Amino acid sequence: MPVKRSFFFLIIFSVTCFACKKVDIQFGDQFLDNGYTQVIKVDSFAADISTVYVDSFITSGEGVTMIGAYTDPVFGQITTNNYFEIIPPTYANAYIADSFRATTFDSLVLILKPDKSYLGDTTHTIHINVNILAQPIVPYDNSPSSLYNTQSFSILPNAIGSKDVSVRPNANDSIVIRLNDNLGQALLKKFQDPNDADIRTSDAFLQYLYGLRLSTGNNSQLIFGCKDSAIVRMYYKQPGLYTQNRSLDFTLANASHHFNNITVDRSSTILKNLATAKELNSSITNNTAYTLYAAGAMAKIRFPTIRNVLKLPNYTKILNATLVVRPVRGTYGSSNTLPPQLRLSSTTQLNQIGSDLSATASDGSNVLQTGNLVIDNLYGESTSYTYDLTKYIRAIITDGTINANGLLLLPLSPAMETQFKGVMIGNHNNTEGKMELLIIYASIQ
Repeated sequence: MPVKRSFFFLIIFSVTCFACKKVDIQFGDQFLDNGYTQVIKVDSFAADISTVYVDSFITSGEGVTMIGAYTDPVFGQITTNNYFEIIPPTYANAYIADSFRATTFDSLVLILKPDKSYLGDTTHTIHINVNILAQPIVPYDNSPSSLYNTQSFSILPNAIGSKDVSVRPNANDSIVIRLNDNLGQALLKKFQDPNDADIRTSDAFLQYLYGLRLSTGNNSQLIFGCKDSAIVRMYYKQPGLYTQNRSLDFTLANASHHFNNITVDRSSTILKNLATAKELNSSITNNTAYTLYAAGAMAKIRFPTIRNVLKLPNYTKILNATLVVRPVRGTYGSSNTLPPQLRLSSTTQLNQIGSDLSATASDGSNVLQTGNLVIDNLYGESTSYTYDLTKYIRAIITDGTINANGLLLLPLSPAMETQFKGVMIGNHNNTEGKMELLIIYASIQ
């Protein structure tokens, strides 16, 4: 009996020892005993956010025509004008010897194809004006392809066409604006005259007609986008046994000279000092930072106290860092939808856009982070963009330099320059959209 009892206690002792065996956890090249290691989650490192002024940006060559105006209570009164050049069809294809001379003019129209993007109220019409340019489109420093949102060119005073247009974003309707008959007749005469040099080459025609500007009336509350397939179509009649209705298309000449001029008046908004201050901290803008790049504003995110993580009790290593960006509730909805994708771009105190943050995919490749937007349609509390900041946070805690480096919250191009989907994000004091940096770290006891 004593032997059996001894054997029983031996079994109990062995099982107990086995149950208390610590499992090793590997952190890099170090092995830490689990009995002396804790994995701790903290969210006490508040982000410092601000709104940065965007002075100018290239809008040429983006393939988008933006027309309209809209008054936003935060971003200001936004007005867009579009400039482009047109050229006639190839002379050899358009000119039909003697028979062309007998043709008669019918009408001249501008045809636009909306791309379904818009900002504002589509239940009301928008007034569109078409003017001829009084000077050629010339980029800064004669650069071949750099036209900015701040550039504009003078126009001839009288519009050659105007129309109140109903924009239906979900339809495939084209917008057709009747243009001045006198211009159409003058263009037809050039094709009827075999000695007219203005239509023989594109360069010659652009000396005759520098280009067109599309603009809107002062009371507009809508900005909408069109494709870069703007066409000026001339309809004419050609005699014969039966009169035939024909047309000639003047098409977009040079995509790099097709650009959008964008002006913003913030004088009555919370961002009224943005252009002079260049950067406004969220503490003076309702605990909110604002991104609408096409309207000259982008949110900047900094972590000025992040090196305090090194002072955490028994801190060893950051295992994971996640940034949760929550748009402020009540600032978005069906009429002002959130950008579907937002990237985080590194920056310095100069606030220039740097490299974008990426994450490591399952196959080991680097993938651009765009926020993985989740929308809480019921309460809005869970609406958020989420980013893996592990590599970024690990890097900046090793840098003891105190500076203004940070991250810019931006849409992807070309949506960044050609669409008006804004986002408003809250700092740690904003109860309607609090941003959080969640850090999980290892601690040795």
